[in-house]
Amino acid sequence: MRDAPRSFADDIRARSDDDLAALLLLRPDLARPTPADLTGVAARAGTLASTARAIDALDRRLLSVLEAAVLLHPPVTVENLADLLGAALAPADLESALDELWRRALLWRDEQGLRPVTAVLDTLGPYPSGLGPAAAGLGATVLSPADLEAAPDDVHAVLRALTWGPPVVTAPEDSSRTAAALRWLTDRNALGRNESGALVVPRELGLTLRGGRSHRPGDLVLPEPVDAPTPARERVDTAAGSAAAEFLARCDEALSVLATDPVPVLKNGGFGVRELRALAGGLDLDAPHAAYLLEVLVAAGLVADDGELEPHFMPTADYDRWRQNPPAQQWAALTWAWWTSTRALHLLPDSGAGVLGADLSWPPIRSLRQDIVAALAGFGDRAPDAAALEAAVRFARPRRVPQDLAAVIATVLAGAGRLGVVALGAVSAAGRALVRADGIDGLGDAIDPHLPTPVEHVILQGDLTAIAPGPLTGHLADIMRVAAEIESRGGATVYRFTATSVTRALDRGWTADELIAALASGSPTPVPQALDYLIRDQARRHGQVRIGGARTYIRSDDPARIAELLSRADLSVLRLSQIAPSVLVSPVDASIAQDVLRDADIGAVAETPTGERIRQQRQEQRATRRPTPQVTLSALTPDVTADLVRQLREGEALAASRPTAGARLPQTDPATALAILREAAAEQTPVWVGYAGGSGQVERILFHPESTDGGRVTGTAGGIRRTLSIHRITGAAPA
Repeated sequence: MRDAPRSFADDIRARSDDDLAALLLLRPDLARPTPADLTGVAARAGTLASTARAIDALDRRLLSVLEAAVLLHPPVTVENLADLLGAALAPADLESALDELWRRALLWRDEQGLRPVTAVLDTLGPYPSGLGPAAAGLGATVLSPADLEAAPDDVHAVLRALTWGPPVVTAPEDSSRTAAALRWLTDRNALGRNESGALVVPRELGLTLRGGRSHRPGDLVLPEPVDAPTPARERVDTAAGSAAAEFLARCDEALSVLATDPVPVLKNGGFGVRELRALAGGLDLDAPHAAYLLEVLVAAGLVADDGELEPHFMPTADYDRWRQNPPAQQWAALTWAWWTSTRALHLLPDSGAGVLGADLSWPPIRSLRQDIVAALAGFGDRAPDAAALEAAVRFARPRRVPQDLAAVIATVLAGAGRLGVVALGAVSAAGRALVRADGIDGLGDAIDPHLPTPVEHVILQGDLTAIAPGPLTGHLADIMRVAAEIESRGGATVYRFTATSVTRALDRGWTADELIAALASGSPTPVPQALDYLIRDQARRHGQVRIGGARTYIRSDDPARIAELLSRADLSVLRLSQIAPSVLVSPVDASIAQDVLRDADIGAVAETPTGERIRQQRQEQRATRRPTPQVTLSALTPDVTADLVRQLREGEALAASRPTAGARLPQTDPATALAILREAAAEQTPVWVGYAGGSGQVERILFHPESTDGGRVTGTAGGIRRTLSIHRITGAAPA
């Protein structure tokens, strides 16, 4: 049987393999990079950065229990917690909360009971739960209930303002009622002072003002929403499927537009406002909706900068593979990209300016978005209002809530509604699969039963319209996108053929007979006569004017010179064509043509379209910056964590087998060394330290740390008081 833990590190080492695996899954930063042994895990878990990250992940209930535990004298028990927190939580719930905090290594257990980890005290600060230090530490006097009862009304008003913190106030230097009330308290030594000289309410007085409770009941239990409607789950899933199908159709249309008309990339890497408005108008969307759609397509890797000298946004090769997938898998890829995106779309103005720009990147939005949807899923089938959802999010992540939370929630819910993750104010079946993190395959399976059945036919009508009774797929979808305009959307899509749309199809290379035959093969009804006439009439007018392209012209008043240029073999790369006796044209750029002519010893002068000479300057060139390889990090899974625990046990056994005296200490990074020394100072236990002196020689010291301040630690070694610099410590291990 193992001895009772004497320190936080002993507590970590004494945990079972299952408990260690649970700890690493709850706090994955402890496993990256992999520590050498369990002592390294404990040292890392005791650092301020890791502890702050772990506390940030707590909901309001667990955070309140942890704050109450810090206020108590160890050991922490259910009984003294119940006295401090009141009856809002049952003893069984308090026991469960303490176990959860221990599992997260924010409390550790010795033979007497539970204790807060030292770094927790530093992370929560000097005023946990808005309560000040004890009166004894401030040198203040605890007022009796009779003294408080006899206090003037102004004193009670000031104390009410300070009841729930922060417990610090600066006395005004005037004759106001507030100043008089504070003088009444200071005359009776009821308030202490902090290092900056501000007045501080002692903990005992603060608890008295709160009725002996450290927290409000609302800090421990999330209130139920009032009158939240509960739409039928079938209606929610049906509406979600319709929204998902419409989103897929919009994406397909946008990708088709960008494939034929790529949009230039702005200097800041974004998408132009004018181009965004044009795209939104073509898709029958407003600018924010079109901006959202573009961000999702880029996040999914379906649209990207082509990387040319004059870069444009256009579909990637993944677009062709994406189109071949079933609609459910297409939706899953887009939804997962939105779910894991770090783009803060709530920062976009209504005009959409800045879409796809670097300014919208904000990594915390990913976890915040997921917490918002998870909080909504926590209401089950109910559809809470915005205030209830905001309260739930604040309860779920009290330390990580931005100031503009309401705007963030509105933007996240709007995006989730467009995708079908949320419908009718509640989370759909597909949304619940997303919260459970079933993976892309699970997402596709969750949305598939609720998507409208795709069709490969339209019903042609005599009024130059066509009705698609469901989402169009296959070759017919491409034809209708080019040859007709969308007139209305919904369960069925109504297309209208116009002279402009038919001409657009003819511009793409279709002939009248091919277009009519394709429409006839995709419709159970024959092609109406009016549509036949429209197509053939437009085809007769089409092609009477021919256009081509030329990037450069070369002119000379000497016909012999023109003939020479046409006959020279070394100029064949220019692919010259004569369009007039004195004019040649070439498809290559003017600067390239001038270089070729210069290499052929033919003096040529560049000119403007008006005939003025251009004075050219040699263009400076820069080396192309190579992209930085992306760092990939494999997620912790139960199997990976089990292997990691085995490695830590082996490392611990190897460390224990080494002789203590004279053994070489393992190398320790400064953060880990500082955590080990801080924990040892709190427990008043010695530490073996490897310390590099001014000459670079490393000495081994049995050090008794007393306090840490910044990058230094003060204590005794061999009976001599010393101050060590953390950056000179090469290794540290408990003695």
